[in-house]
Amino acid sequence: MEVATSEIDSWLDAKKVSQQKRDDRADGIKILISGICEGNLTLKEDKTFVQKLKHEFGKDIIFTELEYKPRIHVGLIHQHLTNVKSDDPDGRLLAHVAALTGKPKEVLKKMDTEDFAIAQSIAYFFL
Repeated sequence: MEVATSEIDSWLDAKKVSQQKRDDRADGIKILISGICEGNLTLKEDKTFVQKLKHEFGKDIIFTELEYKPRIHVGLIHQHLTNVKSDDPDGRLLAHVAALTGKPKEVLKKMDTEDFAIAQSIAYFFL
């Protein structure tokens, strides 16, 4: 648990996340730490997260993990926000996950809720 906490802290430090934001998103941090402890989430040296999915998408989806970029720019997020209403928080969060992973929103909508909890926790720090 200490190693996982240290890894998440190093990721948050690299992103320059304020203590206030860390406090506000403590539940998300716990999910990320748990993901590392369970072996479903790894943090690479370049601060890229790799998530091993717990549940299959289905026959037509061929990936078993998602890789999250350590940084993204606003223009990329805006590309994925196309056709997402400003009052749709779930759609906006999904757009951020799509921008971070490079996977289409329509594919990501098929994620199991257990897997999406990790994706959501990562994306919250890009909002």
